Amino acid sequence: MLLDLLYLAGITLGTPYILLKMATSERFRAGLSQRLGWVPERKGQGPCFWVHTASVGEVLTAKTLINAIEEVLPGYDIVITTSTNTGFSVAKRNFADKEIFYFPLDLSWIIRKVFNNIKPACIVLIELELWPNLLIAATQQGIPVVVMNGRISARSEKAYQVLSFLSREFARALTSKRNLYCARTKADAELFHKLGIVDERILVTGTMKYDNISTQQDEGVSNNFARLFNIKNASLKASPENLLLTPVIVGGSTHEGEEAALLRVYKTLRHKINNLRLILAPRHVERTKDVVKLIKAMGLSCVQKTHLDKGSISNDDAVILIDTVGDLAKIYSLASCVFIGKSLFAKGGQNVMEPAGLGVPVVCGPYMYNFKEEMQLLQANQAVKVVNNEQELLNTIQGFLEDPNAAKEMGQRAKKVVIESKGATERNIAILKNLLEDLRLSSVEAKERKV
Repeated sequence: MLLDLLYLAGITLGTPYILLKMATSERFRAGLSQRLGWVPERKGQGPCFWVHTASVGEVLTAKTLINAIEEVLPGYDIVITTSTNTGFSVAKRNFADKEIFYFPLDLSWIIRKVFNNIKPACIVLIELELWPNLLIAATQQGIPVVVMNGRISARSEKAYQVLSFLSREFARALTSKRNLYCARTKADAELFHKLGIVDERILVTGTMKYDNISTQQDEGVSNNFARLFNIKNASLKASPENLLLTPVIVGGSTHEGEEAALLRVYKTLRHKINNLRLILAPRHVERTKDVVKLIKAMGLSCVQKTHLDKGSISNDDAVILIDTVGDLAKIYSLASCVFIGKSLFAKGGQNVMEPAGLGVPVVCGPYMYNFKEEMQLLQANQAVKVVNNEQELLNTIQGFLEDPNAAKEMGQRAKKVVIESKGATERNIAILKNLLEDLRLSSVEAKERKV
């Protein structure tokens, strides 16, 4: 009741903001009925894994896990939930044969309604997503909750400490002996331990997202994108000589302010580097119109990917704007170098490992605090360049383009880091199998005791 009252108080205070966002943004309106608990009853009759992935990154992280569950634990239904419209669309594209819903609001009666319709046998939470009423309902119904790829910040740990103090039920649910916490690192494991979770329920298994990262370039896919974007000599990695014929800068998952910086860098360098191309992929596709205006205001031509998909043709010098979801990881294969967005200003960064896995030299700003582990690995192996401002960004990208051999060597170091970091999914699946076997044995023993 206390948790519900806190939620309702927050919703009441935030009502004007919520209504404004719902009126002006499709992202806030998406899946409203499902968020309120109106999800259809699960079609399958077998036991069910409920896998929750917050957004695009978590959906992609869960991909190899879900595929492995199907292979290693046949007979289980899999239901996937996500919290964002972009995550939902990516989940639909990657798991067309699965039941996919928006994650419900964490109000107790909504959670109970969804449990009745999904009837999960086990709940898998990717990264964190420890919603209090979800955990309480799972504990009350004897359903194990497994956090995989678990990461937790010091701030989140303190917030959960406060919630545990306010709600004894949440504290009991958080520390339930049915639950497992598969942490990415020892540091994450220590923070889980501070929440009162006993050591035997915490395991350090690594980061699953590395298992999804491609370390082989699909030349067919690269060539298709190159033809679509009118980029000549798609095989950019064939030799240093070819690399300079069609150099491509990719700005991946960029945020406001970063597109302008990259456009200024591009305007400077295209007079020095022959045939230079720029591909921009804003993190939020709803910013497309604003970025188009920015590109044109800077005196550059622009073409959107959706227009190219419909038959438009790109000019040799047009800035290519990616206004679709799910293509960026493949587009990285065209890059001579990649800038990782959300990092030049204090925003926390984006996935740096996707281009690294392809052996592409990567540059990012100083604010990559959401990807500390990844940055530590890459920096320890001299496999990423960090810049503090636009001038350093210009100098670094110019250095990559003018010295392709050095750029290629750095890219290969990054690729090696990714390859050596794989294997977490296999470890997590083994843990999941053991958990289900322990639960089955416990159930059999309980029945025998009753007899």
